[in-house]
Amino acid sequence: MKNKKAIYIVVAIIILVILIVAAIYYMQNKTNEETVTNVEDKIYNKNFGSYKILENWVQSREHSTGSKFFYVKHGQEKEQSPNNVSINAGTNKYAQSEHEKFKTAILNQLSMQIGNAEDVTLNASGSNTDNGYILYTFIIQDPGIETTQYYIVGDYKYVLVQETVFNQDEKEETDNLAREIVNTFKWKE
Repeated sequence: MKNKKAIYIVVAIIILVILIVAAIYYMQNKTNEETVTNVEDKIYNKNFGSYKILENWVQSREHSTGSKFFYVKHGQEKEQSPNNVSINAGTNKYAQSEHEKFKTAILNQLSMQIGNAEDVTLNASGSNTDNGYILYTFIIQDPGIETTQYYIVGDYKYVLVQETVFNQDEKEETDNLAREIVNTFKWKE
């Protein structure tokens, strides 16, 4: 009889944990759902901030998650490796006044990932967005793929806008989308 009670208690705890995890997952995805506040201008609001998407670009639902959103040219949603721009937010251990330490940490991480690859280059620069936020840009050029990471720096937080270019013929359009997201981004108050 005691063994049955113990089994029931264990099963009840497992079910409770599953329900709690499911509720947390649902709430995270619900708060990160894409809401368009201005259809004409394609301004999107997320739980971390808002930004604008250019005409002819759409969210790739197949690649997006509840916290990372991918955008591709309309009609390329099903392609295996289309040029794309993604956006996601994260936290870090640096106050905004320590943004140079944040930059150095990212630069070190990227350098370690690249390692001694002779055919990969890494360039870094700093500036500000059109809304006055601190911006660090890292360009990684690998044969066949160019990745540009734009880090918008906040207080103990950041937004990463990552542009991945597979097709150089459409690079300018992809650059324009990434810059539009970066320069229209506003932190959620």
